[in-house]
Amino acid sequence: MNERSYLADWRAVLDRRVVEVVDCYSKVEGVRALILGGSLGGGKPWPLSDIDIIPIYEDCDQSTANETIQELRVRLIEGWEKEGRRTALDVGTLYFPAGLASKIVQAEPASFETLLDQPSVYYCLDKAYGGRALFDPLGIGRDLVNWFNRHRFEDGMVALRMNKLKRRFAETETVLSQSIADGRHLEATFHLYEAVEHLRTYLLESWRERDNSFARLGTRFDKLAAAKNVQHVADRFNHLKSLDDRSVIGRMECATDWIRERHRLSHRSRTMVGEEVTEVQDARDVLRVFARYEMRSLIRERVGVCPDWLGVVTQTEELRLRHRQLTELCREVLERSD
Repeated sequence: MNERSYLADWRAVLDRRVVEVVDCYSKVEGVRALILGGSLGGGKPWPLSDIDIIPIYEDCDQSTANETIQELRVRLIEGWEKEGRRTALDVGTLYFPAGLASKIVQAEPASFETLLDQPSVYYCLDKAYGGRALFDPLGIGRDLVNWFNRHRFEDGMVALRMNKLKRRFAETETVLSQSIADGRHLEATFHLYEAVEHLRTYLLESWRERDNSFARLGTRFDKLAAAKNVQHVADRFNHLKSLDDRSVIGRMECATDWIRERHRLSHRSRTMVGEEVTEVQDARDVLRVFARYEMRSLIRERVGVCPDWLGVVTQTEELRLRHRQLTELCREVLERSD
């Protein structure tokens, strides 16, 4: 299956692979339900959609079942690669024991703040919103999706999520300050960029918008900001992350082959489904997502030299300047959403 044949039949290929995943995972001992989230689950797929699966497990089997699920994930992806076209399968990080799922659907608003401390609850409010329970013999997956749909944009839930994002921003800014003081430029850049993302998500929450479709979120945010007459905020976010138009072009020119290939395929795929997106906008989205993944990996591996396409800020004074600009922008963002 080459690129041409895949793009000619991408929806059928993705649908077939979803069926394959559900058929495989539903046979795993301890699996009570399988929810399809993301753009596929929400009925808004594109050719590069991930298959996002949120399992619900028997309480006593959750660890073993999740290990099996992740082992099978590798085999499924390897099989698709042999067919000539890889599909990302996101499963195993976010999941629910059945007891927690039952507790969630019966929860009163007073307990929502505690529930949001659990990553699966916080992130699945976006990932599973509008999703579908594809294997659900007892209806627990349907009930959980209905709970996400019902409560996602309630004022109280949005306020709780915004407060959590403010705390995350403060924590990230503290680490950023220390990284700058220690002269750790890679770590400082990473935390600077993460702090910007916390502010972006905070604004999305205040606008009653979801932090979803991560690969295309940057351009969607820029368009929303323009519609709300705050384009300057989006521009400042892009400046802080070295994602202004000029920087994007320069970074993409020195990027690795696979990044340029991802950009080419991403732009083609987006225009195929009718999205109005320029090459620079798509390149910005690709760099925003994949530079983050790569920097996080390099930090874990303690690598000293970083490729230029990552946009690492290598001058301490420039990092200090951007930190000050970040602090000023934070004040404006918080004032706008009050």
